[in-house]
Amino acid sequence: MNNLIVILIMIVSSILGAFGALLLKKASKELKFKISYLFNPYLIPGFLLYFIAVVAFIWLLKTVDLSLLYPMTSMTYIFTIAISVWLLNEKMNKYKWLSIILIILGNIIINLRL
Repeated sequence: MNNLIVILIMIVSSILGAFGALLLKKASKELKFKISYLFNPYLIPGFLLYFIAVVAFIWLLKTVDLSLLYPMTSMTYIFTIAISVWLLNEKMNKYKWLSIILIILGNIIINLRL
């Protein structure tokens, strides 16, 4: 499989996972473990986005080494931070910026052999 396609699918999967986390965060604000909670407008879409991300990841496992693919899932952390700052008005700090830089550098180093 083309390396660019693998990377693009992994990025899309990570973005879906990050948005899934956002929706589950919004759903958790009404956490009351009742049957009606299952109809929370954020819960099912959050699970659905996670499910799509997992299906894409499993599909990629057929063609890419796990030792290369799994570290790329750390990109989800970057997208989650970006979405949290953008849509939840969470604040950035030097540790989050450092974490983003280290994740990117780690992915570049690990994937040099792609």
